[in-house]
Amino acid sequence: MYLTHYILNKYVPKGKNPTLSQYRGKIGMAQGWVSIVINLLLFGIKLVFGIISNSIALITDAFHSLSDMASSAVVVFGFKMSSKPADKEHPFGHGRAETIAALTIAILIGFTGIECLKTSIARLMDNEKIIVNQIIITIVIITIILKEGMARLSYNLGKIINSDTLKADALHHRTDMFSSILVLFAFVGVFVGYPKLDAMMGLGVAALMLYSAYKVARNAIDDLLGKPVDLETIANIKLTAMKVKGVLNIHDIVVHSYGAHKFISLHIEIPEGENPEYMHELADQVEKLLADEMNADIVTHIDPVTVSGEEFENVQKIILNNIRRMNLDTNFQDLRIVKNKNVESILFQIPIPVEFQQKEKIRSQCNQDLQQAYPNCNVTIEFKSQMSME
Repeated sequence: MYLTHYILNKYVPKGKNPTLSQYRGKIGMAQGWVSIVINLLLFGIKLVFGIISNSIALITDAFHSLSDMASSAVVVFGFKMSSKPADKEHPFGHGRAETIAALTIAILIGFTGIECLKTSIARLMDNEKIIVNQIIITIVIITIILKEGMARLSYNLGKIINSDTLKADALHHRTDMFSSILVLFAFVGVFVGYPKLDAMMGLGVAALMLYSAYKVARNAIDDLLGKPVDLETIANIKLTAMKVKGVLNIHDIVVHSYGAHKFISLHIEIPEGENPEYMHELADQVEKLLADEMNADIVTHIDPVTVSGEEFENVQKIILNNIRRMNLDTNFQDLRIVKNKNVESILFQIPIPVEFQQKEKIRSQCNQDLQQAYPNCNVTIEFKSQMSME
């Protein structure tokens, strides 16, 4: 789409990542201002011709465009706030202003939908006549085209910069486009002698607005409550960290998102017996690589693990057999085998889904099998609930 490329070329230097905070805010605000201008124009046109034609569906649709304008103003404000740097009161930055903006959009859509619902019900009980002509139908068709264009612009930019706020605004535009289609059906009903279809389409417009509000609000609330990051991001973090020579495995990845910026913590498994200086250097390499790749602040924890020895393969087999027996699609981590003449302690972790309820059963069975193989050894099993599991 021409406008998408124009905005990207205007605000993002060639070869730069558009998701970086210094470009992301400008892209979001540009989309918001384009949306404000177009929605203000559509509101005025639809309201004037809705009053002339006495069509509640078209008047309702006009106020839907007004709510779109208000939501776009919220988009501009949200991106402006999220672009502010961290300060004393907000040490993690202002990135979640975008999420609050999306929730505000949902509230605006919802209130407008309720008002449209009440007005349409009242009109359904009346017998007011509606005036329809080719000019009004042409205006509705133009509205449909413009709103679909705005929806595509918002969604494309939202996808490029990974913004739920722009995607929410795109959903609002598309809902407005569908509501305009319903208005068109209402006018067809008037032509064929069913004037009540206008009020019925008004109900349809209201229903679309309320459903749109629900979807946007649900996504925003999930973000504010801390929904898990997607598996693709987890896999990317793991793949990037594993590029550092000496890293055996990555686990316990936790991601906190603040708009474009992320705070990531993770555990790095390395062979046991390495000196502290080496471990520190390895952690620094992983942190620098991830910070550059993910535009994030990184915190690492080093886990020295047992990866060889005559007992390693046997212990590994016993643990994996018990994991598979419980139908867990996972692996163990942080295995350490402590021994002098005999195996004295076996320590490891099992990552589990947050809803897993059979920890004691697998703990008991693992203990039994390991102590049968290594009498008098102490077995310590820690279960790590995972927000996102591959």
